[in-house]
Amino acid sequence: MTQARLRTLTAILWVPVNLILLYLGNWEWLLWVLILAYIATSEMVSMLARAARPPLSSFQPPLLAIVFVVGAWVMPSGTFFYLIAPVLMGSLLFLLLSGRQANAFERWGLTTAACLYVSLLIAYAILLRNLATGRGPELALPYAGAPAGGLLWMGLALVSTWFFDTGAYLIGRQIGRRKLWPAVSPGKTWEGTIGGTLVAIVPCLAAVPLLMLSYAQAIGLGLLVAVLAQLGDLVESVIKRHVGVKDTGTFLPGHGGILDRLDGLLFSTVGVYYFALLAGR
Repeated sequence: MTQARLRTLTAILWVPVNLILLYLGNWEWLLWVLILAYIATSEMVSMLARAARPPLSSFQPPLLAIVFVVGAWVMPSGTFFYLIAPVLMGSLLFLLLSGRQANAFERWGLTTAACLYVSLLIAYAILLRNLATGRGPELALPYAGAPAGGLLWMGLALVSTWFFDTGAYLIGRQIGRRKLWPAVSPGKTWEGTIGGTLVAIVPCLAAVPLLMLSYAQAIGLGLLVAVLAQLGDLVESVIKRHVGVKDTGTFLPGHGGILDRLDGLLFSTVGVYYFALLAGR
């Protein structure tokens, strides 16, 4: 099977799995996000180990993933951020107990930053799914966890990011000529980015009657998703370039690791969350 067909097959399976679990929205979505956070954090730690900077403790990365994702589930969104200071202070205990290890402070800093990058950002998928903004119908869906408004916002974050990624990839391959940022990601082109942005706006426009947005707001949301998804992709590219790897892992055939699939979504979900908060006022 060619790489392109393998990539397509993986995407065909990946999309419905995420949407079904998002729709269920209760412990199923929590468990799914927790699994993704654990795998993606493990991939980050593995990359650090390749760069001779392994974590001070093997317990720190999965523990932080659990704390942030479960914390986002059990705490109201306004109080979730109270977790950050205790988590940071708790992680310093690993440094205190491992002070005699080589490069202890540097390794603590890199591991903590990696865990924050993955686990803190992916927790927004929980915050957004459980968000009640008052914007859009609180639909009485058969099994979807309340509030359904959060289901629509998180679904839009997923779909518009996928539209951007797919559009940028296909259009870039067909007509891409001008490199976007060759020093960071040689494969990205301006044509692909602009084309992907236009494609990302489509689901946002389709969501206008559901979320009671104006068309200007929908276009702005599509632009926001596209910019953040591209930034997330570029940030991950910089990390991989510094570490010296092509993919973060091999979990998804044709795509690489889980983090390779989530890089743009980590950023775009945060943007949609704050957009939804502002739109609900």
